[in-house]
Amino acid sequence: MLAAGFVLLASLLAGAYVLAAAREAGMEQQQHIQAVRASLRQTMLTIQGAETGQRGYLLTGETAYLAPYMRAQPRLTGLLQALDRQIEDPHLRRYLPELRALIAGKQAELAQTLSYYNQGEHEAAVRLVRSNLGMQLMERIRSLVATMLVECDRSIAAEQAKERMLSRWVLTGASASALAILGLAVLTLREMSRRHSMVMRVRDELLASSEALRRSTERQAMLEEAVRQSRKMEALGALTGGMAHDFNNMLAVVMGNLELLKARLARGNLDVGRYVGYALEATRRAGELTQRLLAFARKQPLHAVLVATGDVVASTTEVIRRTLGGIYSVELQQAPDLWKTRVDVNQLESTLINLAVNARDAMPEGGRLAVQTANVFLDEEFASGRPDVARGAYVMIAMTDTGQGMTAEVRRKAFEPFFTTKAAGKGTGLGLSQVYGFIKQSGGHVDIESDVGKGTTIRIYLPRAVGETTGPAPTDRGVDGVPRGDGSTLILLVDDDIGVRVFAAEALTELGYRVLTASSGHDGLAVLDAHPYIDLLLTDVEMAQLTGWELADIARQVRPGLKVLLMTGFTREATERVGERIPGAGLLRKPFTLEELAHRVHDVLAGDPSPAAGRTG
Repeated sequence: MLAAGFVLLASLLAGAYVLAAAREAGMEQQQHIQAVRASLRQTMLTIQGAETGQRGYLLTGETAYLAPYMRAQPRLTGLLQALDRQIEDPHLRRYLPELRALIAGKQAELAQTLSYYNQGEHEAAVRLVRSNLGMQLMERIRSLVATMLVECDRSIAAEQAKERMLSRWVLTGASASALAILGLAVLTLREMSRRHSMVMRVRDELLASSEALRRSTERQAMLEEAVRQSRKMEALGALTGGMAHDFNNMLAVVMGNLELLKARLARGNLDVGRYVGYALEATRRAGELTQRLLAFARKQPLHAVLVATGDVVASTTEVIRRTLGGIYSVELQQAPDLWKTRVDVNQLESTLINLAVNARDAMPEGGRLAVQTANVFLDEEFASGRPDVARGAYVMIAMTDTGQGMTAEVRRKAFEPFFTTKAAGKGTGLGLSQVYGFIKQSGGHVDIESDVGKGTTIRIYLPRAVGETTGPAPTDRGVDGVPRGDGSTLILLVDDDIGVRVFAAEALTELGYRVLTASSGHDGLAVLDAHPYIDLLLTDVEMAQLTGWELADIARQVRPGLKVLLMTGFTREATERVGERIPGAGLLRKPFTLEELAHRVHDVLAGDPSPAAGRTG
């Protein structure tokens, strides 16, 4: 019996040894498979990085974006060689030839697009990108890599199954030994129970880690896609913002000089007023285009005030109903006790009308347009897939039409600037990008729900605000509607753009003010030091070396009571924090008319710097 007990004990020990050896081998095999998985994921990330770098270069023309693409070429070669060495399973190796071919095809497509672009054949490059060849190759690569990862998971599961089977055999031997050797039963069972618990715990931890890794991978992929889309939109926003800044300076020169010409010729007998009117109308339209560019770039100056959102929606819906005409049914469904928001009322009205016009274009034969409002709370689940959305309370405004609807591709590109599905000459492609920029600049969110043939719903979310609603202050327009100086007020005008400086100086002179000019912040300080009786500092915000902010700060230290009026084309900070940084300062948006300049100067001199003061129309 004792000998049998020793034999059983030896068998038990041998079984435990076999289990440990098999577990170690299984762990090594699983680590090997995990290394294969890591190489596959790195291959996928590398080819995606190459495509992202190439697309960034095509969008911006900056060679810095090509760095991921250039690094991808040798890395992909090394990764494919590593996979060839690592993969031993014949079922998994059968995918390698196709993976090499797809990656080679994707590299060729990226290289051909760059070749077209670098040779100046931009249209050929765009056609190749829009052919969806690159997208199809990436989808096939992604699908193939996903299949190979599934095969890896199956191999890991098989190793785990073998490990569990060996564990069951050892437990059976332990039970038999316990019955045969009563003296060793207690110690044997305790030891085997401990080992069994350890094996099960390791197995459970491994399964939990695998599940957590799967969820993390899916969430990471979703976040990476959202970040890429956000960066693309931000890059385009920066581009349009810069264009609009320069364009505003040109508009200020053209509009101002034409108005001066009109004002002076009106005192003679030459009938040229209508031509000046045409030119002014053209510049105003150009100014509207600039504002759309700035709205997309989220850099337009906003005059946000606390408003009763329901009242704004109701009044705008009436305008929409009159604008669309008889073949369109416009319905308004207002939520009771709708929350207030802090928003630029004019821009919100423009946004709603813009959406309504888009809806009308999608219903050429007529249809129904429903405007709905609601108080909503965007929770963590909603915000988790949208990195630029903060959880919290919002006022939702939805506009639903019964029109043609959008495809998934159109929905994806709808907010991109200059993208339009309308015929040539029928749209600028900036309508929805303006909506996107304004809502984002206001701290909100916008999304699209649409099906082809079933219509479209666009929802905008504006953050809830509390407090009493405010409105624009009344304005003293003078006898003829344009306030004028009496010839005694001295104004220091500082702007580094000569066209704007000349126009503004002549306009101020025309309005009855005395004017001193400077072309930079440092020159402005010198003029200020030489003339102690300056009543108002009128300065541009964006200037080299010494900005308008810095000039006004220094000037206020020297002359504590000096009136300050800042000019800007797009700087968001100027409108949102002008009262905090320069107490009592006012703001004048470029491009501006003679009448707007007159009102803003008059208001600041009178001690009313609020942006609403002096507005016309």
